[in-house]
Parts: sequence; structure tokens; C-alpha cells
Amino acid sequence: MNIGLIFPNKDRKDCTVHIGLGYIASYARSMHSDLNFTILDTRVATKKETSDFFCTNFDLIGITALSPVYHEVIEIFTHLRTTKPETPICLGGPYVTTIMQDIFEETPADFAVYGEGEITFSELISFLKGILPLESIKGLMYRKDGEIITNEPREQIEDLDSLPLPAYDLFKMNRYPMHRITTSRGCPYKCVFCNSSSIWLGRWRKRSPEKIMEEIRFLIENHKKKVFFFNDNSFNIDLKRIELFCTLLLKNNFKILWSTPVRPELITDEIAVLMKKSGCYNVSVGIESANNEILKKMKKKNTIEKMNDGIKIFKKAGIEVLGQFVIGSPGDTLETVKESIDFAKKSELDYVMFYSILPFKTTEQWDYVINEGNLYNQKIHEFHSVKPRIVFETPEFPYKDRLEAINIAKKEGYYSETNDRSRFFDFGKNSAKKIIQVLPGSSSEKIYLFMKNFYRQNLRK
Repeated sequence: MNIGLIFPNKDRKDCTVHIGLGYIASYARSMHSDLNFTILDTRVATKKETSDFFCTNFDLIGITALSPVYHEVIEIFTHLRTTKPETPICLGGPYVTTIMQDIFEETPADFAVYGEGEITFSELISFLKGILPLESIKGLMYRKDGEIITNEPREQIEDLDSLPLPAYDLFKMNRYPMHRITTSRGCPYKCVFCNSSSIWLGRWRKRSPEKIMEEIRFLIENHKKKVFFFNDNSFNIDLKRIELFCTLLLKNNFKILWSTPVRPELITDEIAVLMKKSGCYNVSVGIESANNEILKKMKKKNTIEKMNDGIKIFKKAGIEVLGQFVIGSPGDTLETVKESIDFAKKSELDYVMFYSILPFKTTEQWDYVINEGNLYNQKIHEFHSVKPRIVFETPEFPYKDRLEAINIAKKEGYYSETNDRSRFFDFGKNSAKKIIQVLPGSSSEKIYLFMKNFYRQNLRK
């Protein structure tokens, strides 16, 4: 059985392996012995590879959908329905779980997977083989007699270690500047702006340090040494797991550089020092606001004082910290944003990024905007093309004040509203990747960090 998987992201700044598709393919392979997968990553594929993919006859095509690239998803559908009108197409990814049946409005998909996708996609293959009835597949939506049917949700996979490693052999691994690994799924926190809690049902599930080490070893041995990024919602939820993980990194003498998002209030001096020794050079922190009342309304379960203490612990250990803030949370005003900007300027943060918040369906932020404010367009994928990125206003934070807040953050070099592809940064990241692979450990690390800082400073300018 011939299956094509597509990751639409040709204009995105970051060039990354889509770990989700890797897991979809590896799990399906473990359940079916007759599958031949081909992955098209539109960000890295050559014109010939793209042409060859669309000229191939597939028994099923799966497309992952992110809201920032949804227009590209629609373009791909238009092409596929013209050239392959009979080929069944399945959508998946976080945008499906966010808007559910609305995903069928602009895309003539046959099927859509919501929630965790490995088992559902594998059972969809079983249906196409005539093994399973469509109605029995949990986590699936599909068209039937002109209607959209939504089957009951699928239970989440309890033991993430039971999953095979992602099918890295399907990707052009030499074209990616860093290795990304998912060490956990979900988040136990339920911040009002984040749809992670709806996608992952407010649960946090972890992989064991031993299984993560297995994946790191595999990537180094088969796809060369690169900087690693652990793309969890929050890497340090379980400090005992982090302690064991860092200890294993040191014991195995991998000598890698790595970075990850963290909750700063959970860190301890001992764990931060251990992280640094094991190769952690950078952490990103979702501060969101320096105003405790806003943090309370966001349900961050945090205070600016606790986060600042955590930032200092990381800095003391020699780990650089990226602080991320948002403009437009419930209760936010021009004055509270100014408070956040003042905090950022006085803090020990190495880098600061401010973003205009975007409301997503299934979040309390969405409900807040619908009930208390004025949302200009309810199609979420349209938000990403709005510049300046102001997609709603509230009585206490009108458009003109939001625009002023953005301009103040821009003046400080803090604001970002685009994730567009950049040849400048492609060159920097690819050069850094080659340096890591060629030069001895300590020398390559110093040069990599120097180059990263150089490009970061130019980004601010």
C-alpha cells in the first residue's frame, strides 16, 4: 500500500522535521507490514521531488494542517483534486482538533483525524484494506452521504515509550539544521490562551529518560551531531526525570548542545547546574505578563516574582534565557503592557520577544474575546496574514492602544509578528549545523553560540 504524507510549510522561517508525521508513519509500519511511505516537506523539497511526489499514485494521502500554513493546505488540495480526484485524502494536526468539523469547509477532505493520531490513522488504513468498519474508528471525522460524521474521541496513549521512534528515514535529514525531539506530550497547566489543554485534554505524559537517550543516540549515529531542541510545552515538569536525563547525557559522554522551553518557577539551583553541565545552553520562558493580576486572569498559576527568581537561577548556572510575552490577554491594557516592557528591560533576560496574542477556539481566551470584545474575523488561519497583528480589541484595550503597545515593543527591538522564511537565517543555521558536525566539541560549541548570538542581534535590528 502506497501512502503519501505532506507537511505544508514552504514559507515558514523554521526548517524542522515534522515529528508528528514521523510517529504516524512509524506506528502504522509497526501495525502493517505492506506500507510504503513517502513524505513531502514543502519547506525543503526540491522542485523535482515535489513534482515526483504529485506524479506518484497513492492509495492514501495524509496532510498535516497548521493554522499559519492553511492557505498552502488549500492550494495543495486544489492541485490534488485536479490531478488525483479519486485518491482518498486525510487531514490531521492541531488545526483539525482546534476547529473540528469546520476543517471541511474549505478543504474537500475525505477524512480528518482529531486528537492523538497514531492509532486512528493506522486504523484508517485498516478500513481502506477492508478490515475495519469506518464507524468503529475513534478520533475520526469523515464525509458520508453529504454529511460530516464525527466518531467518538480516542483515548490517549498512556505509555509513550511503547511508540516506535519516528520514521526519520523518510526525511531528508541532512537538510535540517537541528534535531528536534518530543520528550513529553501535553501540559498540566491550563492557561487561557493556549489550546494545548484542549488538544491534549489537559494531561501531561512523559517519555522515560532512557527512551530519550535511545533517540539521541540514534540521531547522532545515523544523522550526525547537531544541536538538539526538546520541543515540549514545558520540559521540566518532573525534576527527577530531568535529573536522570542529564545524568545519562553526562554518563554517555554525548557532549551535545541543547535547548528547551521551561517553567522557571519549578527550577532549582542543583538541576540548573546539572542542565548546564549536560549541554543546555538556552531555555525559553513563557512569562506572558509582568503584572500579577493579568497572570492570575491568564491562569498561569505563577507570579512575576517566582518567574524572576527562576530566571536568576538559570542565569547563575550559565544558561541564557529567552523571555516571551504576549499583548492582549484578558484584562490587558496599554499600561500593563508597558509594565511588561519595563520589566523586560530591567530583567536578566538575554532575549525578549513580544507577540500579539491570537485567540484560538476551545480556549478561554476565545470565549473572552467573543463575549467581551470585538473579533474582526473568526477564521483563525486568516489571523497570520494580518499586519499589524491585531485581530481583536476590547473596551479597555482598543485598537489604537494595541497599536501603540506594539510600536513601543518594536522600538525596544522586542516585537515579532512574522514567521516568514528568511534566506539570511537559513544561511546562518545551516552554517552553524556544519560547524557543529566538523569541528571538535568545545570549539564548535563556542563558534555556534557566537553565530547564534550574532543572528539573534540582527533579528532584533
